[in-house]
Amino acid sequence: MEITERVKSLISGYLEENGIELVEIIYRREQGGMVLRLLVDTAAGVTVDECEKLNNFLSEALDKENVIEEHFLLEVASPGLDRALVTDRDFARVMSKELDVRMYEPIDGKRERRGRLIGMDSENIVIESEGISTVIPRKKIAKAKLKIEF
Repeated sequence: MEITERVKSLISGYLEENGIELVEIIYRREQGGMVLRLLVDTAAGVTVDECEKLNNFLSEALDKENVIEEHFLLEVASPGLDRALVTDRDFARVMSKELDVRMYEPIDGKRERRGRLIGMDSENIVIESEGISTVIPRKKIAKAKLKIEF
């Protein structure tokens, strides 16, 4: 079993008990050596304290189970506000909010759209801008992100 799959199985119960979603898990060689990076989130956003507790739990579990034999750096972090929207859960979380969407090919002559997410299903999202609704097939989305305003 691959390391990332073993890590997922080690933390699945912990994540479920604490209402934490595993957004991404990466194990790879970087400049300083091997890195095991987990990006996690919750419905309310993940706190530094939640990341620290998961880091401690996982560190102990990895040592106990001897999952990774070589030296590595463990990082647990939030994916950030500007993370790409991919899953049903991602889109549902930002319903009624402004998105920036870039497509692989133009829809109505435009490769980029900005608008409020007003609908979605497993195949499409619907955004509204200036009273006009646009259906965008999810398979044509190169990148969709929450529009961040400061």
